[in-house]
Amino acid sequence: MIVRLRSTTSPLITALAVFLFFIPQHLCAQPARRAIVLAWDGTVPSFVHAMLRQGKLPNLAKLVETGAFADDVKPVFPSKTAPGFASLITGAPPRITGITGNRVPRAPRAQFTILESLPGFSAAPLRAETIWAAARRADKRSIVSHIPTFAGERAEGTVRFSGYTLIAGRDGIVTKNSAQSGGDDAWQNAPASMARPIEISFSIGETRFFGLLVDDPDDAQDGYDTLVLATARDGAQIKARLKPAPAGVGGEFSWSQPIAVKSTKNQDAKLYFRLFDLKPDGSDFFLYHTRPVRDLPLAADGHSPASPTVLSFVGNGASILLHQGALGRTIPNGGNGSAEERYLDTLAFAQHQLIETNRWAMKNLPWDLYFAYTPFPDEAEHLWRGYLDESLPTYNRDLAERLRPYLERAYRSSDEELGLLLRERSSGTLFALISDHGLQGIFKRVALNVALQREGLLVLDRQGRVDLTKTQVLYPAVNNGYLLINSKDRKDGIVAADERAALVAKIRNLLLTLRDGERPVVQAVFDAKEDGPAMGIGGEVGGDLYIE
Repeated sequence: MIVRLRSTTSPLITALAVFLFFIPQHLCAQPARRAIVLAWDGTVPSFVHAMLRQGKLPNLAKLVETGAFADDVKPVFPSKTAPGFASLITGAPPRITGITGNRVPRAPRAQFTILESLPGFSAAPLRAETIWAAARRADKRSIVSHIPTFAGERAEGTVRFSGYTLIAGRDGIVTKNSAQSGGDDAWQNAPASMARPIEISFSIGETRFFGLLVDDPDDAQDGYDTLVLATARDGAQIKARLKPAPAGVGGEFSWSQPIAVKSTKNQDAKLYFRLFDLKPDGSDFFLYHTRPVRDLPLAADGHSPASPTVLSFVGNGASILLHQGALGRTIPNGGNGSAEERYLDTLAFAQHQLIETNRWAMKNLPWDLYFAYTPFPDEAEHLWRGYLDESLPTYNRDLAERLRPYLERAYRSSDEELGLLLRERSSGTLFALISDHGLQGIFKRVALNVALQREGLLVLDRQGRVDLTKTQVLYPAVNNGYLLINSKDRKDGIVAADERAALVAKIRNLLLTLRDGERPVVQAVFDAKEDGPAMGIGGEVGGDLYIE
């Protein structure tokens, strides 16, 4: 029932949060007229403290020095991004907000089984009022910049940048091996080249790209030094002219402008290209592209128009590609750090796009409350926290010391965004930095459903599917830290109300006796029926039994 992981990269979200508030000293005796709230996703307080002691987060240090700081704040249960932000923006626990996980059981119960769920982001209805809805009732204007969006959220009169709802595809890598070689058709208006151009072609969504590797006459470098991309074999239709540049300082200048594409669903979208490498003999190249994303719907209301950088959302770095090894061999797998450098280049570009959005919006749009978000350091924490956790038996000091600087750079990029917002704030502006959860490393996973199955509480049919006619309880695949009882108030439920207490006792005894060697696996079991109101757990779309 306990499965040992092959690596230590998988994180376990834990109950941690960081809150900082800043009010200029000369305003302490008077109410602030405006407020800025910046959310760092997935911040680990112990790591923040260590970087502060080493002087590596200068903007955060200024905030701590002149404001109030608390790192013992308890987040919601489960401490995940969707329920965390739902509670942060409403002040209500998951039992009230209805966002009980990154996926949420469907309601009403009589119409849906314990196997059915909705995404906590954008699909599950938010059942509590947001702070910007309350602000609107007080005639305060709000801008919400890319904070996670929830279904049913009232945002009338609020400027809402919802880039994560506009994603229309995945990011990817194109190399000589993955691209098709050139055809027989000649190019019109072909770009000048000192060597015979080498044609490649590839598709992203419904858009076909044709490329030429050329030896630019105006570039002193020997050999092939440029990749031009077009949507037809015509030099007059070139969309990007890319020079190879390894990841590192100045990498933000090596990205293309937003390029229009058609997604797989034939939606208009844009993406960016970055050429990390091109061999002088043209034998290979390494081209990255961001996810296709639809433009932000910003109306021209007399303010300075938003730049293409603002309109074309990026949102994340290439963490999935790094984890898959697509950016090159990672350090834990014997790499030299070039893959991690490439990832951090994509992280910095995503952060740059968020910073430019905030810079433009704060200067050009009216607001009293400004809410900003960054997915970092969470994304990088998910990649590397497991390698840095000294409490794990798999901890390797040499490996941790090689990876730590990369994670620190992710935190420093968030500190740079903090610095921008601090500089942009006007006199009389309250500033708050918040985070939704922390992380810790793991090296094993617990197969709770196997334990339930062995006890006869969960039954599978011949096809390996959950048999609801015989199953009494389930730990859903959405991994929210709670179990669902197949009660009769649910569709196809079998557990009667008068049977619940005995079943709960049986489940609690089973879970509390699970052992990893001599160590208990489950520390506590909370019954939402009894503990729900006090802990803010449970409710119509919450769990029945929560585990720690």
